[in-house]
Amino acid sequence: MRQTVRIAVATKGHGQIDLHFGHADAFEVYDIDPEGRISHIGQRQVEHYCQGGFGDEDKREVIIRALADCQGLLVAKIGDGPKNRLAAAGIEASDDFAYGATDEGLRGWFAALQTRTV
Repeated sequence: MRQTVRIAVATKGHGQIDLHFGHADAFEVYDIDPEGRISHIGQRQVEHYCQGGFGDEDKREVIIRALADCQGLLVAKIGDGPKNRLAAAGIEASDDFAYGATDEGLRGWFAALQTRTV
């Protein structure tokens, strides 16, 4: 696959992938093209869903709709339930780049995607 992809990042800021999926109030969204150029698209505001179970499922669905145009999601941590629900919506969530630099994580995730889709 040689096309631009959109990836969301759960971050506290400062160029790091350092936020748990369930604690995110917003996601930074990036495009990365086949040459590895990264473009910041903007921020998607959401209500974090991890609040002890009450209403969590509904909030998770709102987050999935907010990220519907993303192919990937980089987080510091994510549970199996949310990860599987995102996958069913076509969004591959990954904590493989947790606590690393955002740009490095974006490029690493994109490179791994390229090897899987060749």
